[in-house]
Amino acid sequence: MTSVPQRPQLALIGISGYGRVHLQLARECRERGELDIAAVTVINPQEEAGNIALLQAHGCRIFSDYREMLREFRGRIDLCLIPTGIAWHARMTIAALEAGANVLVEKPLAGSTAEVQAIREVERRTGRFVAVGFQDFYEPGSAWLQAELQRGVIGGIRSVRFLGLWPRDRAYFARNDWAGRLQVDGVPVFDSPLNNAFAHFVMLSLFFAGAETAATPVALDGVELFRAHAIESFDTCVITAHTPQGVRLWFGTSHASRETVEPEIRITGTEGEACWRYEAETWWRRADGTTQQRKLLDAHGARRAMLSATLRRLRDASVPVCTTEMAGQHTALIEAAHRQSAIVDFSPASVHWRGPNGAGSQVPEVPGMAAALRQAFGAEQSLGACGFPPARTG
Repeated sequence: MTSVPQRPQLALIGISGYGRVHLQLARECRERGELDIAAVTVINPQEEAGNIALLQAHGCRIFSDYREMLREFRGRIDLCLIPTGIAWHARMTIAALEAGANVLVEKPLAGSTAEVQAIREVERRTGRFVAVGFQDFYEPGSAWLQAELQRGVIGGIRSVRFLGLWPRDRAYFARNDWAGRLQVDGVPVFDSPLNNAFAHFVMLSLFFAGAETAATPVALDGVELFRAHAIESFDTCVITAHTPQGVRLWFGTSHASRETVEPEIRITGTEGEACWRYEAETWWRRADGTTQQRKLLDAHGARRAMLSATLRRLRDASVPVCTTEMAGQHTALIEAAHRQSAIVDFSPASVHWRGPNGAGSQVPEVPGMAAALRQAFGAEQSLGACGFPPARTG
């Protein structure tokens, strides 16, 4: 690891969309004297004139092309933030590593296992590190629960299951050129609830199950993929799987619902159970009634913890970050699910669309689906096994 100056030099590729979140995090760190924002790539300068002026006032260089930025600052950037679309993650991460920078790239790490392998090879060759932006991995309560599980507070882990329902309207899938797509310009994207909005919780489930660094990826037992939206990928799914150690996994999600179910992970052990609830709490409880609990940070707090850990990693290789090895397990799961199952369209007659402000605000709802997902979550079963008609037909 190369020496790092007192104030690490940071570069940022993109400051619009989700890039605004990373820009805010970087500004907070700069105001505390923890880093300098040395260079930023902006492809829409007319829309970002105000942010550009503020950045330049602090000595930041503005570029219209990330490759030009990395060429000019080669060897002078300690950390490059990459909060861009999935199709750009691999190529931008590799370019930043080749330019001598460490990287914090937004989740998922890449759209395919081939891209993950390419990133990991450059990471090894350059001696730099890549931290992946699964923000809830960095949340202190998540680390606490994993440590508690590892010391056996609920015995051996039998199963880990995750459920989440977040309504998404038509406009959500029209916000960029990769939303709901399987690939863009020949580059794999596999955008879906499991690879985007709920990807954090899939990765966290693998972490709690002890499968985040397994030599063998998890094995899929059943895959149900559905869609109500007019997209290439799926917006509703149930996946059952197991780890090489035999831990059962269950993932159920949907964007085709007007009901919200905040993400929840349940862990069942031989001597108790544990739970992780998004932006709320995490706890474990033994069969004898012994229990412990921790509060969880909100999403912005988790993101602050993520950037803080990545900055500390610049000087201390023992600081834990979500590595490319860990994130690669998530990508392998997504890729395998698409290989194993076709996507089934919900019958148009079974999808009810409602929204307050025209077609773009309309959210689909499939009657009975939310209840079926809850039932499947509790029983660790497929939707078909729970009698959900579209699943039986599919």
